[in-house]
Amino acid sequence: MFGWSEQEVIGDKLPTIPDFLQEDYEKLHAEIVRNRHVTSYETVRQRKDGTLLNVSTFISPLSDAKGNLIAFVAIQRDITEHKRMEAALIENAKQLRTLINAMPDSVCFKDGEGHWIEANDCCLRIFELEHVPYQGKHDEELARLSPHYRSALLQCAESDKRAWEEGKPVRLEEIIFVSREESRIFDVRKVPLFDPDGRRIGLLVISHDITELKKTEELLRKSEKLSVVGQLAAGVAHEIRNPLTSIRGFIQFIQEGNYKREYFQTILSELDRIQSVVNEFLVLAKPQVINFTPRNLSPLLHQVVELLQTEAILNNVQITVELDETATMVNCEENQLKQVFINILKNAIEAMPNGGRITIQLQQLGDTLSVRIQDQGEGIGEERIQKLGEPFYTTKEKGTGLGLMISYKIIQAHQGNMKISSQRNKGTTVEITLPVCASFA
Repeated sequence: MFGWSEQEVIGDKLPTIPDFLQEDYEKLHAEIVRNRHVTSYETVRQRKDGTLLNVSTFISPLSDAKGNLIAFVAIQRDITEHKRMEAALIENAKQLRTLINAMPDSVCFKDGEGHWIEANDCCLRIFELEHVPYQGKHDEELARLSPHYRSALLQCAESDKRAWEEGKPVRLEEIIFVSREESRIFDVRKVPLFDPDGRRIGLLVISHDITELKKTEELLRKSEKLSVVGQLAAGVAHEIRNPLTSIRGFIQFIQEGNYKREYFQTILSELDRIQSVVNEFLVLAKPQVINFTPRNLSPLLHQVVELLQTEAILNNVQITVELDETATMVNCEENQLKQVFINILKNAIEAMPNGGRITIQLQQLGDTLSVRIQDQGEGIGEERIQKLGEPFYTTKEKGTGLGLMISYKIIQAHQGNMKISSQRNKGTTVEITLPVCASFA
């Protein structure tokens, strides 16, 4: 280990003590001689070539039967590589600490029992724990040390339980009240770590402040609402102005003495159109309280078909019904769903002026029910499908576009989806999916 041969050192002192440690060594040697106890320590020693190495030293004094000190047994182990790795780990830890402290996000690492192990400056600043010995403490203990953030820390403890129970990374939003007037919203990711045996190792928590993002989103929502209101207002004005112009013209004819009975019929027809636009607009705008109850869609669809059967026959349209009578129930407001199905069936009938077939299918797909209504009409172009559901956009000559928009709104309120697909000269398919009642899923 030191580079000397046995012949070079037997009977002489082994010159392994560096000059700068000679005084310390003599003091330690004197203490061992005086106290005669076993001693272990780490120090630096010198090789024959002058290079230094770290050693772990164990010295045991030996005495004869009369108690006289006769020798020492010294065991030394080269720990240079160990010290190098230890220094590298310390340096890496410093670099890692510098890195996480430079992050704008809050970073915290807890052990499998929920004790705080490490937290960056951002995290400590959020909970005002900069001068608190936080390591080794639970959220509940820190809540007592930082009473202003007690509720936030206890909230963290509850969401930790969720992460451990799910056994996979979770993402959630947490609100921290900085003061009575101000709160901050955080996008929080919690990553539970397990060893190969499934035991908890630790929990990594990263929180990103999204308060300003939320404010921006709220401003965008308000801007979007204003845009929709403006769009609706322009549409209503346009849809009402046209029949009003006709009514005004016919009244002027009557005032000038050009009286015809059919003028009154036209005027009444235009007034009916204005009333239709206003009614549909009120249905869309008026907040409605929806009372959801479990309902079977099969009899509901039969009722809708029966209601429109006469209109279908007059237009030479056949309605075929393929219903899975074993399909389970959905939570819904029956009249609103009827309104949706009536709107779609009426559109399908009007899409086939020369007659055709409408097929209605009901089937259960896992935890959802699917209602497909397919016609054999002229179809709708790809570019026009994208705009369906927008207010006052319609493919019908006398349509308002509000009926389909209301239908989308109703299905969305029922936590469902409505998808429209179509091909030119082949027809259109409307598919509505609704979640099955939780008690029947």
